[in-house]
Amino acid sequence: MKDKMMIKRAVATAALGAAAMLLVAPSTAGAQAVPTGVTARPVQGDPGISSMGVLDEPAFRVLRDYAEPGATRRMHNHPDATYHVFALLTGTLRVTVEGEQPKEVKAGEVVNIKGGANHTFTNIGKVTATIVEVFGKAPK
Repeated sequence: MKDKMMIKRAVATAALGAAAMLLVAPSTAGAQAVPTGVTARPVQGDPGISSMGVLDEPAFRVLRDYAEPGATRRMHNHPDATYHVFALLTGTLRVTVEGEQPKEVKAGEVVNIKGGANHTFTNIGKVTATIVEVFGKAPK
């Protein structure tokens, strides 16, 4: 019972965090997605994709990812994630979750991906896509 309450609290906290990040997203479609001074690191093997840790708490972690126009994040998963919230702040992506039809996702939309599910995305827009991902962690 206590574990379920902790998970529910973590989900609520993660959802609030993702919502807060959506509220502070750049409002100009052509705005630079990677601000000066941001140290997102390139994702090995995926040209045009970069990622940075934003927050790492006991119950969840948050990443901010960037995808240049035309860039693809190859099929991958996060095996330790108990849940996965994928929020697109800028741009347009085609997101594919294994076993599901590809879905066009636009700025401001949020996708719920089952924890540990294989998924991929491609930036099909004309601007750099900015993504916030929230991953639940199993209680220790």
